[in-house]
Amino acid sequence: MDVDLHGYHPDDIDLAALVREAWETGAPELTLIHGHGRHRGISPGFVNTNTGYFGLRIRSALRRETEFKQWIKRSTLYCGHEGSTTVKLKPNPKPTRVAIDMDLVGPQRHPY
Repeated sequence: MDVDLHGYHPDDIDLAALVREAWETGAPELTLIHGHGRHRGISPGFVNTNTGYFGLRIRSALRRETEFKQWIKRSTLYCGHEGSTTVKLKPNPKPTRVAIDMDLVGPQRHPY
């Protein structure tokens, strides 16, 4: 399952609810497309990194927050693509959703 987060601010996203709802659909993996921060007018600290602030926040939360343990296989966090983060989800024997609710990510912000 791919979720495009372009245009959203990290503070507007309920990442736990997003991961839980993806797990509830029975998806085998979740890819969060956040884009990267290189050469985008972001502070010089991000010019030589593989991702920007948004990606760093998502990856940090997935690695460190204990609430995600119930839904994801933490050792499967894949950061090989600089504009997205993929994680494998634990099997859900009885999916209860067909799609995720994008209202939980908050209002979309204009990128300018």
